Amino acid sequence: MKIYLAGSGWDKIWRGDNFYNFNRLETFWAISKHEAKVIHKYKNFMLDSGAFSMFGGEETDLNEYVNKYIKFIKEYNVKHFFELDIYQVIGKEKTDVINKRIEKETGRQTIPVFHIFLGTEHFKQLCEEYKYIAISASGMYHSKWTRQRPEKLKKLIDYAHTRKVKVHGLGYTKMSTLNQMPFDSVDSTSWIGGNRFGLAYEWNGNKMIKHQKRNGQRVKTNEVARHNFYEWVKFNNYAEQKY
Repeated sequence: MKIYLAGSGWDKIWRGDNFYNFNRLETFWAISKHEAKVIHKYKNFMLDSGAFSMFGGEETDLNEYVNKYIKFIKEYNVKHFFELDIYQVIGKEKTDVINKRIEKETGRQTIPVFHIFLGTEHFKQLCEEYKYIAISASGMYHSKWTRQRPEKLKKLIDYAHTRKVKVHGLGYTKMSTLNQMPFDSVDSTSWIGGNRFGLAYEWNGNKMIKHQKRNGQRVKTNEVARHNFYEWVKFNNYAEQKY
């Protein structure tokens, strides 16, 4: 299993010689010019469309956004990119039209995103048409079922594998069950906890340990972020071998 580290902006804090030797997920909505130029350096790279965030921002021209997304994918030779996951915003029919256009103009398949409200038959259809699919699995909103019904989640992943289809867990790094879910890849922003909450992560060789800051303790955010980054890289290296 590959673990993709997601989140924006933190990469400006440091860059060492081996900085790019990890799996990176970034969103088109927030990707910087620098990050775009070094996509090819990462161990593996995935691009999220960021379209859902786009509807909450200043960008309002959906057609222009799609044009830019297609141009970016072609210009930077992005191999793994997600569809525009906006079913809940404009409906399935219009979303499907947009994503088929992206595939036609890039000459590559998107990674479609499955939501439970699309139905199990839709999931099976995706497994017939695509080589790599994603399941919305952050545990929030419509993806709560992935935490409440882990047996159903596993059944879907197992079904995809019988069709020789890879499955990505969007936002899934639930430590207690990660080694039980046969995802081919997952992504998470959990490792940025040091930036947000003053958490320090430690990979002890078998599990990830969270160290909470003590009351009144001041945290050097950049140093904690750097430390957490390398601990999660260790975790990914372990997961690629063991999961």
